[in-house]
Parts: sequence; structure tokens; C-alpha cells
Amino acid sequence: MPVQFVELSASRIQALPPRQTVFFFPVAPVEDHGPHLPVGLDLAEARALCLRTAERLEKEMPGWAGVIMPDAPLGVESNTKQLAITVRAHVLRDWLLDGCRSLKRAGFIHFVCFSGHLGPKQLTAIEEAGKMLTRGWGLVPFRSPGQATLVSASSATISKNRVRSSPFWPDETEHGGCRDTSVGLRLSPEQVDQGYANLVPKKREAFFWTRAWDRLRGKTAGYWGNPAGASAEAGQELLTGTIEEIFPKLRAVWEGANANHIFRSWYSILPPNKAFFKIWILACVLLIVMWFWIVVTIRGIG
Repeated sequence: MPVQFVELSASRIQALPPRQTVFFFPVAPVEDHGPHLPVGLDLAEARALCLRTAERLEKEMPGWAGVIMPDAPLGVESNTKQLAITVRAHVLRDWLLDGCRSLKRAGFIHFVCFSGHLGPKQLTAIEEAGKMLTRGWGLVPFRSPGQATLVSASSATISKNRVRSSPFWPDETEHGGCRDTSVGLRLSPEQVDQGYANLVPKKREAFFWTRAWDRLRGKTAGYWGNPAGASAEAGQELLTGTIEEIFPKLRAVWEGANANHIFRSWYSILPPNKAFFKIWILACVLLIVMWFWIVVTIRGIG
């Protein structure tokens, strides 16, 4: 049975098989999902995916152990803007990287992160942490046998069409609607306001650039979709389907496949999604200004 990391003593952690133990990191932003759902729903979903994947690991791979790390309410972006707690990209990246490096010093090498939010910058930050862990102090991410690996499990669910439709910010077709409410009913029905069944369907703004402008102004809030159509059974199917899609790919990585080839969302190849993109832009501007200043100064002297 998977165990919670914070409930283990140091001696129990040291007794775990270092090459057959997988540490699961649940992460997600805290945000508005409408009047009927808790703001921590995304984090609860990430935790559930970690736990269920760990259970399947122990069932299908005898001798292996799953350890669930503490919930981290760290989201780089959110679907709503009026009420959401988010962090800078390097905060999420460094939590994962430092956590994995700390456990790596104790001899452990297998790490998986599930995110309850699938935004471009969120997944890019997780993938960056994985590349930095694998790369170490080198320049090229290269995994050799026995090397530590952090997998962005949620990246495996992102299609190229999804990346093309909204490459730089989250633009979900529904939020707090049937899908999210179904997950809430399955995971924690006591936290779902029963008034969900009476909520009227709300359509997402039809025009992409209008949605982008509303997001830029911080006007997105509440839910869109049809919460009344939700059911706990649908939530169970969603969670099971996600694990069915991801687990075989995780197993391939644990058996030696290259995680960077399997768990890559393609968001991470776009520079604006990277953690220090704004700093790169600022550095380039400063270099250009300095170059012009030097040229003008030299000409003035001449």
C-alpha cells in the first residue's frame, strides 16, 4: 500500500528499496471553480492521480513501492484570474528540483509529478525541473542507467492540437463544469455544494481574442460548462482513463525508456513558456542599450 512521505520515520525511508521506490509529487494552483466546488479541487485531483498510480505500481510491479509527497499548492497559472493563488514558474520548478535532489542524495532515482492543472507554463516548469535533474551540471539532458529521473506525468495527456489551439496560456473548453464537478463528486462529495444540480449551463466566450483580453484584465471568474450534468461515475471514468493512458508510459520509463521522449507536452519548446523568459528579454534589451552606448561613446571620443 502506498505511504505518505510525511508519515514515515527516517529509518523507514532508509529501508525503502532505492532503485524500486517511486516518489509522487502532487501540484496544482488554488483557484475559483464556481460557487459549488472547493478552490483546492485541482490539487485534490493531482493527489488522487498520484495515489492511484502508486497503487497500480505496487500491484503490477511486485517489490516496488510508491511514496506520496506532500501536496504542493503551486500553480504557475490558472483558468480564472479574479480569485487564484499562483506562483512564479521558478518556484514550482525549484520545489520539484530541490525535492528530487534531496531524495537523490539518499539514493532514490524515480520521481513523478502529477499536476491538477494543464496550462502551458505549468507543464513547462515541471518538464524543466526534470531536464535539470537529469542533466545535472552537464549541458545536454542524457539519461544513463541508474540516473535520477523526474517525469511530468500530466504532459503525456497533451495533444499537439491542444498546443496549437492555445500555446501560451490555458484556454479550457470548460472549467468548473461537468468534468470538474464529476471529479469533485468522486473525490470529495461532501465538499461539493449540492446546489450544483440547479446551476444553469454557461457557455465560454466564443472569440479567442476576447477570452485572451478578459484574461489579461483579470476578469475571468466562476465556471463555464454544465455542472448539472455531472456524476460521481463520470468522475471515476475520467480518473481511471487518465491512469490507463499514463501508467504504461511510466512503466516504460521505469524499465529504461527515455522520459524526455515520452513525457513532453511541446509547450516547453516555446520560449515564452520558460521560467526565465522575461529575464532573457530584459538581458537582451540591456545588452542592446549597452552596445549602442559604447558605439556612441567611441564615436564621440573619435
